[in-house]
Amino acid sequence: MIENQKLVHRKLSILEYPLNELLVLDNQKLKITKKNFTCQLHSGISIDIPKQIQKFYRKRFFLFKKFNDGIQLDEESWYSVIPEEMSIHIANKLKTSSPDSDVIDGFCGSGGLAIQLAKCFKTVVCIDIDPIKINNITNNLQVYESIATVIQMNFLEYTHSKQDFILIMCPPWGGLNYSHQPYDLNSMKPSLQDLLTKGLQMTNKIVLQLPKNIDIPQLINIFKDVTDKLRLELKPIEIEMMLINEQINQLIIYYGL
Repeated sequence: MIENQKLVHRKLSILEYPLNELLVLDNQKLKITKKNFTCQLHSGISIDIPKQIQKFYRKRFFLFKKFNDGIQLDEESWYSVIPEEMSIHIANKLKTSSPDSDVIDGFCGSGGLAIQLAKCFKTVVCIDIDPIKINNITNNLQVYESIATVIQMNFLEYTHSKQDFILIMCPPWGGLNYSHQPYDLNSMKPSLQDLLTKGLQMTNKIVLQLPKNIDIPQLINIFKDVTDKLRLELKPIEIEMMLINEQINQLIIYYGL
């Protein structure tokens, strides 16, 4: 176990942290891991999507292997959906960690992750405030013959009857320009603080999808602030770097799992 206060006070890229070692940063237990996925690009363009989205169309079978079977995506989903192989990895990892839990996907979008969660867990609830994404995920679950409960509502207003569940939150990051500078977690809408305050009052098992360029000390401080206010024990965090063709793409945060 490495206890290193210097890592907290320096502005480090996620790539500069030690891998696969238990770190203690500002009294928070933290482990950073990584997983690489291979994406093969396909030719072709679609007249149905904007020009700035065409590069994601070339990844369509990486996003969904059954893309040609009738998958529906809106513009935002093209760049925000978790690709299929990545989703399978996350779902299997959660199944190993907490096999009997319900799963709540609070920002399900068009269903990339939810489809695979529904293949691993008995009860999966998919929530999104956007009616277009609700229509997309309903269709896409059918394409993959996955079964989940789909609800259109604001996640912040949701309540769940059981306490043993995994909460997935893949909140919006603010469009395609998030990666051009260090990402400020306070700029999210709804804020990460609000999401964790809501989530940690419901469960101690949380998964977050966050940008690759977040500030790790800021993330830790937000978790600490929320747990302190709620008088909860701070649990270990794993940050899994998701790489596509050996290039970091996004981060998956596992809390209490």
